Parts: sequence; C-alpha cells; structure tokens
Amino acid sequence: MPSAMSLHFESDHPFIAVPLEGETIQDLQIQIAKIVENPYDMMAFDAGYFNGAINLSQLWNALLYIAREGANPSVLFSCDKSKLPEMYQTDRDYGSILRFAIRSSLIDAVKIEGSLDDDSLEDIAGQAVDLGCVPIIVIRGEKGAKAADLTALMEKRWDLEAVTFELVVPVETDADIDEMKAAAKAFKEQHHDAVVIPHPMGSAAKEALLKGDTFGASILYAAAGDGADDMPASKAVHALLHPDA
Repeated sequence: MPSAMSLHFESDHPFIAVPLEGETIQDLQIQIAKIVENPYDMMAFDAGYFNGAINLSQLWNALLYIAREGANPSVLFSCDKSKLPEMYQTDRDYGSILRFAIRSSLIDAVKIEGSLDDDSLEDIAGQAVDLGCVPIIVIRGEKGAKAADLTALMEKRWDLEAVTFELVVPVETDADIDEMKAAAKAFKEQHHDAVVIPHPMGSAAKEALLKGDTFGASILYAAAGDGADDMPASKAVHALLHPDA
C-alpha cells in the first residue's frame, strides 16, 4: 500500500479510497472483509459512525483492529460530527477525537473540517504534521458553486500549516464539475505548494468518473463490492486507472 504522505505531491495515479463505516467492531470486520477483496489504496474510516468514538479507548481498539485486519492499509481518518451522540456534537469533542487519532500513529491522513475556528485548525493540523500525518482541510461548497467562490473559501484557510485541501461539493452537471476543477487549478496557480483534491458528490460525479474523468484529484472515492448510487465500485475505478493491469 502507498503511504498517504505522497498526497503532498501531484500525481497522475490517484489513490482509491474506500469508505469504512460501522457502529461496532463487528460492523467494521464485515466491511473490511469486503474492502480487502477488491482493489484499494486507502480505507477512509469515518469515526462518526462508530458508537465508541467518544470513548477513546474503544476508538483505539477500532484503529488497532483496522491496522491488523486491513493488513496495515493506509488509513484516511475523519469524523462526521453530525453522527456523534447529540451531546457530543461540539467542536471540542470533535477536536479531541481527531487529536487522539493523530497521536495514535495508526492513521496516515486526517480530514479536518474547515469550519473550525483558526486556533483549533492550526493546532490539529500542526500536531498532524509533527507526527507525520497529512492534514487535509475539508472545504464544503454549496450545490452550483462557482469557481471563484470555491477559491475564496480555500483562500480563507491558506494561512495554516496544512497545504492539502479537499473540496467537497454536490454536483448535478458536468458544468458543476468543471467549476470545481477550475477552482482547484486557479488556487494552485496562486499557491504552488497547495494540493487540492476535488471531491464532487452525487450520481453525476459517479457517471463522470466512470467515463474517465478523475477531476485532477489525488484521492478518488469508490465503494467495495458493486458500488453505490453515488459512488462507483473500486474495481471499476481501478480498471480505469490501470487499463493494462
């Protein structure tokens, strides 16, 4: 498996990231068994779905389990705050979960919501860099967002240690996807050290990817098995990326 550290560099060979979501260790076991049967480069573990995320000892067990059962895969860690128990849906608890995952040294990259305050973003991203984990700032745009607006959203978060951004936007048309790609290009022209990962979401994004449009992204999300309504199967994406394999 490649190291996520290479996400700092432009690549013509994107990583295939397969979502890993489950409420219990047993759920993770079932999902991992499906994932490892298909081509993939990274497991995108969203701890928000895990019912032990707020109990850091249980989260530690989950991360250890993923490392062992996934044959030491590259792990892209995130936490959907809205999936946590309501009383723990705070920036403080969210930050604690991310910091713990970083300090575990069992993840290769961590996604940090760009909506956090500057101090929290800087602290979490700095800890990630210090421990050799790639911090990825998640910038969310609205459906139909224009390139200039998306570029402005990233610009607000540029004065951090993190230089990698994931641009997440729901799309309905090829024109929407083109706006995302234009935003990524414009931002990188302004900041040569930046890495922008366009992440269009929805059935239109799935169709575009299956036609061979990789969006200029260094991470492509794909599902294990037969795929999903808004996400192609990892086998199909691997075939597109490696036609001679």
